[in-house]
This record gives sequence, C-alpha cells and structure tokens, in this order.
Amino acid sequence: MITVYADILVGVNVLITYLLIVSTRLVCKKATNKWGIAISSVIGGLSSLIIFFQNLPAFGSVLYKLVLAAVITGIAFLPESIKGFLKVLLTFFGISFLFGGVMYAVEITFNPENIIYLNGTVYFDMSLTYLAGSVLVIYGVFLVVNFLFERYTGKHRIFKVKIFYRGVEIALQGFADTGNNLSFGVSDRPVIIAELSAVAPLFSYEEIKYLKSGAYDDIPQSLVGKMHLVPCKTVTGDGFLPAIIPDKTEYSYGKKKSVTNFLCMAICDKKLSEGDYNVILHNSIFDIDWKERKDNAYMD
Repeated sequence: MITVYADILVGVNVLITYLLIVSTRLVCKKATNKWGIAISSVIGGLSSLIIFFQNLPAFGSVLYKLVLAAVITGIAFLPESIKGFLKVLLTFFGISFLFGGVMYAVEITFNPENIIYLNGTVYFDMSLTYLAGSVLVIYGVFLVVNFLFERYTGKHRIFKVKIFYRGVEIALQGFADTGNNLSFGVSDRPVIIAELSAVAPLFSYEEIKYLKSGAYDDIPQSLVGKMHLVPCKTVTGDGFLPAIIPDKTEYSYGKKKSVTNFLCMAICDKKLSEGDYNVILHNSIFDIDWKERKDNAYMD
C-alpha cells in the first residue's frame, strides 16, 4: 500500500496542471501570461487534495473537474468572449480527460506499485526530481509532435504581422489560411484580409466612415489613387472589398522574419475570429523566403 504525502501530491499535480495548460495553449493558439499560468498551476495542485475523499461519486468527480477546469482556464487565458472561453475550457477538459484515461488504463493494465489514480487525481510515489524530468520529456514529445503537425499540414499557424502605411506602423496577428489564394491586379499581388477595427490607426476618421459605409462611390480625396476594390466571393455571393497597398509588410514566425512591399491588404468590417487573429494571410506565406532575425528590434 502506498502512503500518499500531501506535499508530493500537490507538487506532482502542479507540474501536471502546468503541462495541461501549455498543451491547451499550443492546441488553441491562445495567449497566456506567466502569472496566470503560475496561479492556475498552483490551484490545480491544491485541487489534487480531493484524492483523500474516499467515496466521491463519479458524477461528483466529473462536475468537480469541470468547475476546476473553468477556473484554471479562466485565470490562465483570460478569454475575451464566451466562445473563446468555451474553446479553451473544452480543450483543457478534453486533454485532462485524455490524460486521466491514460493514467487509469496504466493502473488497471499494469497495476504499478508507485502510481495511484483516484477521484480523477494522479499520485506518483517517486522523487520530484524524477517526476519533473518525466514531465519535461513528455512535454518535449508533445512539442515535437505539434511542430511536425504544423510543419507538414500548415494548419493553425499564427504569425506576427506588421503593416507600414503612410508613416504609421501597426502590429497584427495573422492566421495562415491555405485556402486564401485571392490576388489583385495584373501583377497578381497576394491579398491578405484584415479587420477594420485592427487597422483603424492607419486611417483618418473620414476614411474609416467611408470604409464602414459599404458604398464605395464617394471616396475621400485622401484615398484617391490609393484605395482599390478587390473582387471576392463570400457566402452571400460575389462582392468587393476595399484594399490598399501597404508601403511594407513584415511577417515573423518564431525567430524568422520576411519583409515585402508586394502584397495588397483588403479590409473587412467584420470580426475574423474570437480574438485569435485579426488578419487572414495569403497561402503564399508558406513559399516566402525567411531570414533569421538578427537585431533586437525583432526579438521575442
């Protein structure tokens, strides 16, 4: 019989909660902050003390875990909308459920003497040093799998994007959409699509009113010769999006960057996501030449 020590129990589950949060961040591509992760990990660790309640029914255990997941994800991710909150909550709960299923399967299949899984909580009768090393190895495997998945599918990539126009610079979050092959003009400039609310600093009040109007006849004098209409297809049929040609656009992903003055930026007066990104990139993003970022201005 294993003696459960509360300090090891809490320490084990702090590490596990941290791993689950970071895994959720990788899957959902949501931003977190170090204090949010730290507080949530500690809450997850302390919650493991439920293992000492012997006769907790299965329904109560699931409900407890669901409420706990809501608290942890709410603190770690600070979602801006109900939809965004449900996305990270269900992802976190799903990953936790998968982890719990693996632990339960290991317990009933191999009946290891140094592992207890009870009330949805796992306890390893091993040193924290050994456990920390094991968690790091597991997380490393997860990172490799996630990297290979993104590399070969091109899905779920979020790029940092900077737009330079008329002396103004703005920073955006760009989603690499392999289905966006929209181009403009005889030169076939690649077209990216940005939320108006995100690129508003590039325009004057009069210009924003024009872009919001949806009627592109009475163009402000300041945009004459600079604003273009890009034909596109939507769920409601064919239409046009107003567009500009930025002076320069900079992409960065990890430690690499690329700069171009060739693309066109269409503007959409609708939200493109629930805060995950505010510009849809062209599929040519996967074919551009990347350079290593050398100067401090581009360091993460």
